[in-house]
Amino acid sequence: MLYRYTGPLTAMTMPDGREMILADGQTVDAPEDNPVIQTLAALGRLTPEPQPKAKTKDMQPKE
Repeated sequence: MLYRYTGPLTAMTMPDGREMILADGQTVDAPEDNPVIQTLAALGRLTPEPQPKAKTKDMQPKE
């Protein structure tokens, strides 16, 4: 899920070994089921970003 981070510069290691550095105003892709991510979201440090709308093709028949 995409989140926007608000807060001080923060670094963490995710369970899969990936290192994350969070900076104020940064958009990050983070797993919703991670306890640290859930805590940061509950504290208001991470807020969900709107998901981009899927592009659809014009479904009109061709003549």
